Amino acid sequence: MLILILVGPGAGALQVDSSGTKDFWKIQDAIDASEIGDEIVVLNGTYGENLVVDRPITLRGEGMPLVEGCNATSPIITINASGVVLDGFIIGGCTNDSCNSGSVLVLSDGSRIMNNTIYGSTSHGICVLNSSDHLISNNRIHDNFKAGIRLAGVNESRIAKNNISNNGYGVFIERSHDNWVSNSDIWGNGADGVTIASSTGSELTSNSIHSNADNGVYLVDSNNNILVGNRIRDCMNSGIDIYRSFSIMIASNAIEGCDGMGINVDSGDNNVMAWNSVLNNDLDGISILGASYNTISHNVVRSNRESGISLRLDSKRNMVIYNNLSENKRYGIVFDESDSNFVQANEIDNHSTALIIRYSSDNSIVENRIIDSGFGLSLEVVDNVVVSKNEIVNSTRDGIRLFRCDNSNIWSNRIPNSAADGVHIIRSTGTIVSDNDILGSGEYGIQVLDQSAQNLFLSNLIQNSGLGGIYLFDGEFNLVMSNGLIDNKKFNGRDNGGNRWAGNYYSDFECREMIGTMVCAEPYEIRGHRGLITLDHRPFVDYHVILGR
Repeated sequence: MLILILVGPGAGALQVDSSGTKDFWKIQDAIDASEIGDEIVVLNGTYGENLVVDRPITLRGEGMPLVEGCNATSPIITINASGVVLDGFIIGGCTNDSCNSGSVLVLSDGSRIMNNTIYGSTSHGICVLNSSDHLISNNRIHDNFKAGIRLAGVNESRIAKNNISNNGYGVFIERSHDNWVSNSDIWGNGADGVTIASSTGSELTSNSIHSNADNGVYLVDSNNNILVGNRIRDCMNSGIDIYRSFSIMIASNAIEGCDGMGINVDSGDNNVMAWNSVLNNDLDGISILGASYNTISHNVVRSNRESGISLRLDSKRNMVIYNNLSENKRYGIVFDESDSNFVQANEIDNHSTALIIRYSSDNSIVENRIIDSGFGLSLEVVDNVVVSKNEIVNSTRDGIRLFRCDNSNIWSNRIPNSAADGVHIIRSTGTIVSDNDILGSGEYGIQVLDQSAQNLFLSNLIQNSGLGGIYLFDGEFNLVMSNGLIDNKKFNGRDNGGNRWAGNYYSDFECREMIGTMVCAEPYEIRGHRGLITLDHRPFVDYHVILGR
């Protein structure tokens, strides 16, 4: 029995009981009587005190005693000694509304705040200032007017496994570095779930952040932070909002059902968004505004009510690679006024337009698979765009639509089964359309309209179009050369004048070969309106020769 007494809970500790049956009936008296390293056990009861912990001791509650302050000008508990443990209390009703206050105010290093319920503060729940090496764990923090937890000037601390709800902000970190927020449930707060301002090295991992009235996570003026493995949903604004922040890693998060963007990056460079699931948000899945050198890679972006991925307002030199985009209401990927971006190896399906680029230049669209969309690819008022080695399948309108697309290169794409035209060109100049396989278009393989001039159509295979192979309806000084035009229904080629055709293969033309040349001895007639005829003087006998495939 003696051994059990010596090792039992609270053995050797100072004990506090509000009924006066133990060593002390006030907690502050026990603190004042304690020495460095002592443990004070506070029994269940209600304690109307404002505590100041000025030495490294442990305060441990048994049965969740309630501490409610009686001095409106002070925090309920102020910790200004290093190495303090605060464990197992209900702390409620702080009425000091200073921004640098809270129910628990920590001013020194190395505190351990665990297993408490903290509520009803007119300021913050827990406010930690200008210190380091804290652990805030397994607390329930709710209904505080400002932040549930605020860190300001705090470094190398961990916030883990807390339930943080119905505060002004969930967690607010500012002017701090190398802090970790993990495995917490952060929900129902009146502003952002987590705000990180002017801070570096923060890590947010494996949190559930949901139903907050602004953003799930908001980063401003912050660098080198990591957001990994969080579930963010049902925010009133964006899931993750990055503003003027750089070198942020956003990886393996699930972001769903927010009223704004899934991920929004505004004026921030060198950020990485990879392996995220971004679903069912009311605006774009991932949005980049005025930002450069960002990487968007291996994300699943589905069923967002605007676009899957958008780059707007002078966003430059971003990479969009290996993403899976499906069933976003408008566009799979959209560029507006954004230059020198690179889009490669994305799977894009079931959009009104899979990929649209407007008022932009020097973008590259390479090796994407685009299926079952309205327009596969639409280029509108663009320069120097490269569209290469894409597969654009089953478009319900045109496979590729070019409107005022100048000095661009459309080459080596495979475009089968477009319901309208494989390539549809309007008012475009100096563009090369070459080495494409355009198969089974419902109307024309290539149609050229509205004063399109000085374009080159070279080495394309155009086969089984429902109306015609290549139709130059309006425009001049275009060159149609070395194309294979095979089994297109009404005609293989048609031209209303002013263009040149040379060295093409026409499946509806049987000719005598000029000996040893594989070139026909007779010209081929390309008809136009009002009986106009343009001649291809050197059509080829075998399309394999000119296409090399």
